[in-house]
Amino acid sequence: MSSHLARRGGIWWARLVVPVSLRVAAGRREFIQSCRTHELVIAKLVASVLVADWRRYLLGLESTPMTIDVLKLVGGSPILSGDGWVPLSEAVGLSGISRDQLLRATTNGTLKLFGRVSRMRGYVVALEALEFDDVMAGRSGGVEIPPPESMPARAQPSSKSGVLPLSDPEAVASMVLAKSLEQVEIIAFAEPDQPGVIFAPDKVMTVDVGMLEVLVSEIEAIRQQLANDVRPEVIERAKTFEKAASHINADIDGKQANKLFSEALTAYANAPSGIPGDVVSLAEQRQKHRGCSLFIELVGDLPLHEVTADRLREFRIKLKSLPTKPNNIPKEYRRETMAATVQALKDGGMSWPNMTDKAQHERMLWLDQMFRWLVPEWLSVNPVALVASEQTKTAAQRKVEKQVKAQRKATGFDDDADDREPFTPAELHLIFNQPQYLTGNGGHVKGNEKWYPFEYWLPIISLHAGCRIKEVSQLHLRDIRQSEDRTWYFDINETSADKSLKNESAPRQIPVSPVLIDLGLIEYRSRLEAEGFKRLFPELTWAKSDAKYAKESGRKMSLMFERLGMPRDGTKVFHCLRANFNDAMLRVPLANLPFDNPKLVVFAQMKIFGHMVEDVNGKHYTSAAMSEKLRFVSGLRYDLPELTKFDIDFGIGQVRVAIDNKIGFRRGREDMGPMTTD
Repeated sequence: MSSHLARRGGIWWARLVVPVSLRVAAGRREFIQSCRTHELVIAKLVASVLVADWRRYLLGLESTPMTIDVLKLVGGSPILSGDGWVPLSEAVGLSGISRDQLLRATTNGTLKLFGRVSRMRGYVVALEALEFDDVMAGRSGGVEIPPPESMPARAQPSSKSGVLPLSDPEAVASMVLAKSLEQVEIIAFAEPDQPGVIFAPDKVMTVDVGMLEVLVSEIEAIRQQLANDVRPEVIERAKTFEKAASHINADIDGKQANKLFSEALTAYANAPSGIPGDVVSLAEQRQKHRGCSLFIELVGDLPLHEVTADRLREFRIKLKSLPTKPNNIPKEYRRETMAATVQALKDGGMSWPNMTDKAQHERMLWLDQMFRWLVPEWLSVNPVALVASEQTKTAAQRKVEKQVKAQRKATGFDDDADDREPFTPAELHLIFNQPQYLTGNGGHVKGNEKWYPFEYWLPIISLHAGCRIKEVSQLHLRDIRQSEDRTWYFDINETSADKSLKNESAPRQIPVSPVLIDLGLIEYRSRLEAEGFKRLFPELTWAKSDAKYAKESGRKMSLMFERLGMPRDGTKVFHCLRANFNDAMLRVPLANLPFDNPKLVVFAQMKIFGHMVEDVNGKHYTSAAMSEKLRFVSGLRYDLPELTKFDIDFGIGQVRVAIDNKIGFRRGREDMGPMTTD
């Protein structure tokens, strides 16, 4: 007897139990219907038809997102009507389609996958020039990507920035689905408009699956196709469940819920208990008001009851595309609205960094404070509270950030915060009024305390070259060289295995300031070379951590700032000298420069500072003579005490002491990291 048949009062009935996972969407525990016959043979035929229909219906539910995902699927999102790319994780939230469903769309060729890169170096090469794995030998049968040094002669060196298509997205998606991966390694990208040609990065790129990017237009096409197959009764059940299951999506009502967002913001900005009650400074009040008004510009001046959780998520996503520190944008690019400003930057060929995660969070916090003020006089609930606790980063990303922060806290090392505040003139006087700058040596140190040359040079080099502490600490002597026009410059690079840089735009060439030459830097370099050393600071020992040679120098600098009475809360660190350098560059008079084009000035600043330059004209600036760049660096002005020239003999003696004090196989030798101990 069929398990889908039951007899009641002599009549046969068909029945099918609904799986637990689908009962909410189906709105029932089982399907049951009379076959209207006493004859078993006829009942079996009728039941087979009924059960087949029910199973097709459940299969549709299983492949369609449940509850609120159904509503997202059929409702869509304004963002999906635009252009460009979004991370895969955001595409899930915007479309209501699960990640696995989207990846399955990739395996059948419906959805392409992309990776976002910045100044990534590698080779453009035709597939026919590469070897294929031998399938008969049990390998995958795919293309074998050789290391950079083994690339075929036909391969062309290249550097890529932007969003690049994966060379084999179907294989990547299949692997993620089969192994439930959270991260993937990308070894090649497809060259757009060049079939059979790939871009192979020098280094394997590891990416969180959720951070792979997809085309908005392709996500919208998939969403529309799936939405057309959703039955009306499924939508109604989803709405009922959404309202009954949680207060999170309850209607937003209140005495003034029909008022516009702009009216509420005006009231909040003017009420003594509103913005003026939160911040005293008029400048900060204006900043907070502008931050809240971004909602109107990015989402619209909606009635308050329409400011839902989805609208707030839309606002949060759009914040990511806004420029950071808008007050620092050159005046010729600033407009009345942020959208117009972004367009002006784009039209002008300016590459400006996007808003930081911290700044995005701050603006969401301002909205939260505003809506808390509106409850209960205006609204019954605060919609921002519904999305405030949502995670916008993957667990893997948060884990890495936590590890990096812990390491920096332990070592006092920090090379990753370009939004640091500069040291004040008084603080600079404290730093450069220490004994070593009055005498040129560390003769003031007594007892068991040790002093080494890097303590003199690191702060003054960073102030006049804008280098990060790791960049200075790992300098080789050959990294301080002369150009064809006989100008000395720092070559910031990672061309040897013991060095590493922050990002793809960090490699750069910075003229050596005349101040550093007057203090004896070039003479000291020559003396070290004559003594047989290879690095500028051979007293520093290489570490396996991200700090590399800066582990000890970072610790020493932190102790120095603490000794000078500066807070150790992360606000006053070595990186602040880089901010001083940036501020000083902004103040160099045009009369000092070999050009008077404000745009070229900005390009010069970005290139010397180590920020990405995408504009063609900006890239052309990089071919300027080093002597022209020197005129820029020579225009830096600081109010510092009079500094004494470095005592080279004392410095060489301290280097010898440091090398003798090293332990293990490094003892008595200049440490060159993982390459050699000689």
